[in-house]
Amino acid sequence: MDILVISWNYPPRRGGIENLLDNLCSGLRGKHRVFVITSFAKKPYPNAPDTFRAPLAGLIPFAVYALWRGALVLARCRRIGVVFGGSALTTPLVLILSRSFRRRAVVLIHGLDVIHPKFFYQLLCVRWLKFCDRVIANSNYTAALARLKAVAQQRLTVIPPGVQPERFNISTDVIATKRHWNIEDRKIILFVGRLAKRKGIKEFVETSLGEIIRETPETVFLIIGDNPTDSLTHHHHDVVEEINAVASKSGLEKQVRLLGAVSNDEKIRLYQACDVVVLPALDLKEDVEGFGIVALEGAAAGKPIVAMRVGGIPDAVEDGKGGILVDPGDYRALTGAVNAILNDAAKAFALGFYARERAKRDFSWNQIIATYGQMLSSFDNASK
Repeated sequence: MDILVISWNYPPRRGGIENLLDNLCSGLRGKHRVFVITSFAKKPYPNAPDTFRAPLAGLIPFAVYALWRGALVLARCRRIGVVFGGSALTTPLVLILSRSFRRRAVVLIHGLDVIHPKFFYQLLCVRWLKFCDRVIANSNYTAALARLKAVAQQRLTVIPPGVQPERFNISTDVIATKRHWNIEDRKIILFVGRLAKRKGIKEFVETSLGEIIRETPETVFLIIGDNPTDSLTHHHHDVVEEINAVASKSGLEKQVRLLGAVSNDEKIRLYQACDVVVLPALDLKEDVEGFGIVALEGAAAGKPIVAMRVGGIPDAVEDGKGGILVDPGDYRALTGAVNAILNDAAKAFALGFYARERAKRDFSWNQIIATYGQMLSSFDNASK
């Protein structure tokens, strides 16, 4: 069975959803022909076969192009059995095409795309989720959000994002990595991700980092990521400037290092060089952390995770075994958890070892792709 994927989020855009869709489509191509219709790219990008891009920027040109190109692809390729949406944003496009050509409609949801408060977005996109043949949630938390939007339980499936454990276990020269960033003999707290407000990085610097450094002075906080300028919902937030302002006010300019976007290889080297990965996400009504891919990547690198117990993060971090979860807004507990790991090598190793084994066992992309394959096969078998 072939698959038509329609997604606004796709490389070269950067982010957790883009990474997920890229790996998912690549994995499915092992057994299926996968067509992808996606948004305009500002610069040339080496596409996989059967990838089509909107010729103009913007949501409306993308929607018009997706319907036109999708109809052509479906008319020419009768083996396509599923029209697959990369987020709730694409639900009306998926339903129009799937119903017009009598194919199955499947949409992958991530959290914020379900609760985004704009009235017309809810009216045009989210309300139609309940009519899809299957809605795939990235966490149990996101599945609960979908049920609140009247998606029936029997239409819901939870499939988490995946990770490639072998990529995060490659041998690297940690000393050379630290020397490159001029942080020899320093303990490293690491955050990776787009700097949306919900990530809580400004608040972590403002509330916890000073206390951590007072107890563990040789610590540095490395932040990989930029402002989410490509995001439809967060592009107006200048979180980088907010972090810089808080660090300056707190006298932490030398301890806070904003590295911006780095290559995937450099990101992996920094994961391996760090001592602890933090995800101090905020508990916001208008924005949610649907899963927390940084926790999964840190786990794959064998690093302990300290995170707030919000959104879908508890699916990614097994509290007390692969990391430490603290209640939302409890910065005293967050500070204590980070310092406990920084100053107890045996504890850090035990948490990191368990996290890595769990990542290999439960979240490898090979296993996640197999789960998607079983779901797709159920459609194929039902149609015969």
